[in-house]
Amino acid sequence: MIWSVQNDPFFWDCVQLGSKHAHHFYLNELHWTPLPPEIDSGHPPVFGWYLAFVWSVFGKTLPASHWAMLPFILLNTGFLFRLGRLLGGIRFGYWLVPLVLLDPVMAGQHVNVGPDTVLVTFFLMATLGILEQRRIWLLLSVFGLCAISMRGMMTAGALFLWQILVSGKSWAAWLKQKDVAAVFSALLRLSVPFLPGFLFAGWFLWWHWRATGWIGYHPGSPWAPTFEKADTGQLLRNILIVGWRWLDFGRVFVWLVLAGLIGKAAWSKQNLLKDDIVFRNLLLLLLCLLLFLTPSSILLKNVSAHRYVLPGFLALSFMTFRVLATALNSTRNRTAITVFLVIAIALGNCWIYPRGIAMGWDATLAHLPYHSLRNEALEYLDRENIDFQTVGSAFPNLNTGENLLLNGDERRFADKDYATNRFVFASNVFNDFSETDYAILNKDWVLMKRLEKTGVWIEIYRRKD
Repeated sequence: MIWSVQNDPFFWDCVQLGSKHAHHFYLNELHWTPLPPEIDSGHPPVFGWYLAFVWSVFGKTLPASHWAMLPFILLNTGFLFRLGRLLGGIRFGYWLVPLVLLDPVMAGQHVNVGPDTVLVTFFLMATLGILEQRRIWLLLSVFGLCAISMRGMMTAGALFLWQILVSGKSWAAWLKQKDVAAVFSALLRLSVPFLPGFLFAGWFLWWHWRATGWIGYHPGSPWAPTFEKADTGQLLRNILIVGWRWLDFGRVFVWLVLAGLIGKAAWSKQNLLKDDIVFRNLLLLLLCLLLFLTPSSILLKNVSAHRYVLPGFLALSFMTFRVLATALNSTRNRTAITVFLVIAIALGNCWIYPRGIAMGWDATLAHLPYHSLRNEALEYLDRENIDFQTVGSAFPNLNTGENLLLNGDERRFADKDYATNRFVFASNVFNDFSETDYAILNKDWVLMKRLEKTGVWIEIYRRKD
């Protein structure tokens, strides 16, 4: 997989969280200094530092960047296989690997160079650390989560709550007896593996505040509009969008299989919550992640990308896999349903919505043809001697060649503005082009070039004289 994408440019948010952060540390000889405000979104830039270190050893190239992800992808595969054996037994456990790795959100992150692949590594390691009671694994993974991003910090908080709920401690009895000492002592023992990570998170937020004067975001941040509080109408819209995220790209079939198997178990007088402690614990994990990761997606204006709830998607897959392994007595039926589910989730990478409907393009392999099409479009513009500054475009096509391709090209397209642009570079990969935009282009502009491959297309327009 890495071999096939090793020359693909940085894409979507990975341009900022990967390339731009890494450039900062690379140009500063790996010194840990605050990021420039225009690329600082408040996360610990540890991944950018790691990528800059890789560049300093192997050269600043796209292949070096993609191969830098190999250790984490291998760890993800190994951890999934171990989890599969734990949840489904030795003979069935390996099915968890394709079920998760072919999920469009996971696959989309694995072919990009960004921190969410690393977040998954530490989340899987922490889950195993709790289930297998490996405190060293848990300590290392929680530290990694808190170092990779603020969503990693929230995920660590969810895992801490989950460990409390599944620890088997007599919380209810102690609280009823008002035995504060017992509660405090138990919480202290459970918190030990989490303390280094939480202390690092506290230190980073304090350091960042001292260096910049803000935590998370500030009114002058390029991302400030997305962090504005949602009004009532936006709240309802966000709830619908979050629900859509949980069904998108084939995940609707995961829910259907899970619901069908739970219904079958209930019909057979099998109470999964009562009879299967592993299933109950996985359900608690999903609920804890929802509690920590969902509110920001609903309460803020535009913080609802698929990757923001990736740990929750993984927990859903674990829970479904556990029911597949235990609710079906027939090996043939279990295998058939699992194969169907793997194919259905893999085909989610082929879902492309009609023009005008925004997609999470970084959360699916469907975006891959865009890279070669973009190269063709750039060659066309160069042949026509068209100055990039006269071409209007949109995210994620507003970065220099140096940031996208590491090729030293400092040219960049202008922001879409029909009053000043002479040309327009559009694509269905750009969510910032609405149907109104295309109506304007079809009416007042001339289509010069159209490129298309497997549902992804690019169009270049010239203003009518």
